[in-house]
Amino acid sequence: MKNKINKILVIVAVIAAITGGYIQKSQSSSEVSSLLLENVEALARGENDGVYCFGIGTVDCPLNNTKVDSYYAPYSLLY
Repeated sequence: MKNKINKILVIVAVIAAITGGYIQKSQSSSEVSSLLLENVEALARGENDGVYCFGIGTVDCPLNNTKVDSYYAPYSLLY
């Protein structure tokens, strides 16, 4: 009886090791492309590239060249 249980445990351990190795290999080999990262950043940024225009005044808004009081454009390393 013990011999049968030991054989079953060895078979289960071998199957678990093979499955774990396969999962580890498939997860570590997937690299994220730069195009995918650029698309994600573009979707997160939205259509106005993070520029926000406030009020009515004499400053040109970079989005649509209307006169505004002030605008906010965050600093980015991409441009």
